[in-house]
Amino acid sequence: MSDLYRRHKVPVWAAVWLLTRALIVVQVGFWNHTTGVNTEDVRLYTEWSDQLAHDHTLPGGQFWQYPPGAAFVLLLPRLGLVAQGYLSCFVAAMLAFDLICFALIALLARREGRDAGVWVWLLAMPMLRAVPVLRFDPAATAAAIGALVVIHRRPAWFGALAGLGATIKVWPVAVLFGEWEWRRLLRACLVAGAAVALVFAVGKIAFHGDPLEFLKEQGGRGLQDESVASTPWHLRELITGEKPFAYPRYGSNEIASHPADVTADLLKWVSLAVLIAIAVGWAARAKAIRAGREDLADAVVSRDFVFTAVLLLVVASRVLSPQYMVWLFGLAAVSLTEARTRIARPAWIVIGAAILTTAPYGSLGAWGQMPIYASPFNMVVRNGALLFAAGDAAVAMVALLRRPALKPAGDAAVATAGAAPGG
Repeated sequence: MSDLYRRHKVPVWAAVWLLTRALIVVQVGFWNHTTGVNTEDVRLYTEWSDQLAHDHTLPGGQFWQYPPGAAFVLLLPRLGLVAQGYLSCFVAAMLAFDLICFALIALLARREGRDAGVWVWLLAMPMLRAVPVLRFDPAATAAAIGALVVIHRRPAWFGALAGLGATIKVWPVAVLFGEWEWRRLLRACLVAGAAVALVFAVGKIAFHGDPLEFLKEQGGRGLQDESVASTPWHLRELITGEKPFAYPRYGSNEIASHPADVTADLLKWVSLAVLIAIAVGWAARAKAIRAGREDLADAVVSRDFVFTAVLLLVVASRVLSPQYMVWLFGLAAVSLTEARTRIARPAWIVIGAAILTTAPYGSLGAWGQMPIYASPFNMVVRNGALLFAAGDAAVAMVALLRRPALKPAGDAAVATAGAAPGG
């Protein structure tokens, strides 16, 4: 690394962030007079925000699958200049959350002395095209990254950020698995619970409707044609040319067949088994640390554990939309800011899989503006890469837990001296 870059890397990062985010915004199509603007899900967000602002009612139906914190995120663009339109203000709001993520990762990188995570966030996000600014996943990802930055240092902040993230999209609650010490974890869980309760209470006061209805809609989902478990259907298409019959439901395309329904029901139990396995891994780590494995108490192990947990849950899920990669990019970037990370290989595999995540989306479907996949080959390879990365990360974590504790250098020296002849 040149001295010039070392002295000026923050301005370089800032310049690259501006350039790459401009590239993302261009993908939205604001200045494209041929195909026009690609609103994707923001079209639905606009309707929801109007309902929230004017009717003070939480959206309902199969499309609303989010905790009430998401409602407040969707209202944020309405604080912008009305003349600019909801789409422009929504994109600006997501860019602001993206900038928060970038700043947190840069802060961690300067603390740990490794820049790889920063470059991952800067250069990997444009691989998702316009997805990062046409979904509100950067908001939840910013909360999760913030929690991982302060993990083991500020239990209250750690818990508050995890809780706030979980009120937007449920997955950030998984970062709590990164804390191993009972007292810190208890404090973090209490604060997280308080944050969740506060957001739900404010949502209940501000809006009509059941804030827990999203759980029912989530539970009714089938097998999305982008999930890892849909790979056999894409493999069959690749071999025979027979496309799986998919229809729009719950905001995505779901495979309609009895085997697909059975697979979707089975994945509920698989996800539960994964959660149990994660909890067992957490308990094994805490026990090993109490037994003297001080190396396992390092924050880098916690961040690696969280990345592995979320990746396993994503792979086991009935649903895998392109925006899920925003979560994984954030968690991978956080882990890659530390040279001692154990999940570097699976993290890079996940990042590479992002090319295949968005590569199929070359055209818009007939249903609204929902993109449809076009290449079964891409889906098979992408899903295989994610499955391998999840297994690789899990094996790395298990191997780390099973590794015997290293003896202190002093004890080793004493043992050597005692074994010497005439000692």
